[in-house]
Amino acid sequence: MIKRFFTIYKFPAVLMFCISMLLSGCGGNGAVTAEETKLVMGTVARLTVRADEITSQAALSDGLAVLAQTERDADGAAIAELEAAAGTGTWTEVSPALYETLTLAQEISRRSNGAFDVTAGALTELWERARTEKLPPSAEKVAAARSHVGYEALELRAMEEGGQTRCEARLMKAGMKIDRGALIKGLALDGIHSTWQNADIKNALADLGTSSILGMGVNEAGEPWQIGIRNPRGERAGDALAVLPLSNEVLSASGDDERFFLYEGRRYHHLIDPRTGYPAETGLASVVVTLPLRGDDLPAWRGHMGLLSDMLSTAIFVLGAEEGRKLLADFPPALVILIGTDGRVIGE
Repeated sequence: MIKRFFTIYKFPAVLMFCISMLLSGCGGNGAVTAEETKLVMGTVARLTVRADEITSQAALSDGLAVLAQTERDADGAAIAELEAAAGTGTWTEVSPALYETLTLAQEISRRSNGAFDVTAGALTELWERARTEKLPPSAEKVAAARSHVGYEALELRAMEEGGQTRCEARLMKAGMKIDRGALIKGLALDGIHSTWQNADIKNALADLGTSSILGMGVNEAGEPWQIGIRNPRGERAGDALAVLPLSNEVLSASGDDERFFLYEGRRYHHLIDPRTGYPAETGLASVVVTLPLRGDDLPAWRGHMGLLSDMLSTAIFVLGAEEGRKLLADFPPALVILIGTDGRVIGE
């Protein structure tokens, strides 16, 4: 069991919220705890900053701007152009930032043997429609969508032109799509962290729908931020298994309890195994991954710990406990909580 765990227990949603987002007005040295809540990226984002009043409000504004920009970029022209050219062999120019993101995503795709696949957009769109209709797609539709998936068919290159680097990408199969949802929250956490770090913010929390969380410094009590780990099989949405302290770390959670539908007694959730085309069935109901922000042991990922945690939680969910642990061997700083379909913690 993870040593940082407190005693495992259940408690109501209101209490969990109070523990994880303990706020009050003013404190010593002119510091205030300011909070902003906004519906963005399909979830409720809560930003909390503890600093002097002017700095806090500026940091909240900057954080919201990052969220808005991340959402716009996910639906941006570059990705749309890349998808439109899929199967033609044409290279599409992309920004250095998007090039780097896709390169890192490809790294996790290779290490997970395709359990995480950034090109799974056709599949995730198919199952999102199924969730809306509460009816699983036919085997023929799943097979058709799978034919448009394959990280090996995403090619990237960077060239020097006139003293500048030109970054390009192409999708080699017609109909291929980038799975935007697989990256967006992790990218948002990294963007907020960079913005707040540049503003010298020491103590802050960014909570993107409880599944992606950035914790900087400490809360008003001078302790790490206290994050409730939700029980995916709890009787109520706020039932939790444990409280996890988070300080200068990111947390990402992937579970089958939020976006799902039931059909003929079977749960169809949004975490799709790109290798089969169907929701992953590995005996896991939730995977929680935490990583330190500094990333000293992972220099290639420095500044991208939110993205890494996001991708790892998805990959481990799809791989299952045994194969997931093998993947984690490549990322020693990561701590993971595995929760089985009976709602019990089964490993770390």
